[in-house]
Amino acid sequence: MLTKIIKGSIPANKKSSFSYTQQHWAALAHVDGFIGQLGGWNVEDETDACIIGLWDSEDSYQEFMKQTHDSIFYSSKQDQTYTTLDVSISNPSRFIGGRYNYYRSSAIESRYLVKTEIEVDFYDQADLDIMVQSLVNPSYRCLSHVVAPLSHNKMTIFTLYGSACPTKTVDTFVHPNVLQASQYIYQLEPNWHVLSS
Repeated sequence: MLTKIIKGSIPANKKSSFSYTQQHWAALAHVDGFIGQLGGWNVEDETDACIIGLWDSEDSYQEFMKQTHDSIFYSSKQDQTYTTLDVSISNPSRFIGGRYNYYRSSAIESRYLVKTEIEVDFYDQADLDIMVQSLVNPSYRCLSHVVAPLSHNKMTIFTLYGSACPTKTVDTFVHPNVLQASQYIYQLEPNWHVLSS
């Protein structure tokens, strides 16, 4: 699975315009290889938007970028609604179940996205599973996770939660291989959700 991570800096006076143009990406539902996309606003910084898109393979993502991306992007005029838009690609990334074992079920019920950026000394699969479980806030309904390695020592773990806004867990997150970690909470915009048809 490939994960596309988009971090946007949006001027406060353009939030509604950005949100409107983001709905144009509903066209992704009919693109071969697309799994789903969701995103929202940082609960502590109203100008920070985060969007993640999931694809079944590098080939399907690259085909979309060649054939379809620009027509959606430029026809929506989304380029006029943000200050910066940073894109990262994680391939391969991994879906890890929580309450649900499928992305579709999680996406439908999710209301909050917790993004944890981690810098590590070293990790293997066992370390990764421990890190994911250590980040879960047991007081809230955790739906699932997307683990997105970005390099040999950096990764982002996205955790989807249901109805209530979770509190951060990074202050109690301890793992011998973690050099540093930061965490952000996003309230998801239902109109930005897109699922493959």
